[in-house]
Amino acid sequence: FMVGREYEAGGIAKDGAKMVTAVACANVPKITVIIGGSYGAGNYGMCGRAYGPRFLYMWPNSRISVMGGEQAATVLATITKDQKAREGKQ
Repeated sequence: FMVGREYEAGGIAKDGAKMVTAVACANVPKITVIIGGSYGAGNYGMCGRAYGPRFLYMWPNSRISVMGGEQAATVLATITKDQKAREGKQ
């Protein structure tokens, strides 16, 4: 699950939906091991907590979040910029 316009244009949403469907429909015990960062749709699609895996193991330095720090900073900067533009403060 990659972020960016080029991946979206390449059909990452369709491919991701296929993987989510496959994981959701699998009739086997689900075991998840997270060894690094697990963010957003990638976390969901790779059998994250939302799927209720039988076991979910995490390395001590691993992280789970809705989005990565860089993406969150970009979103917050865009929101702040738009808010200032509406108020005429740019």
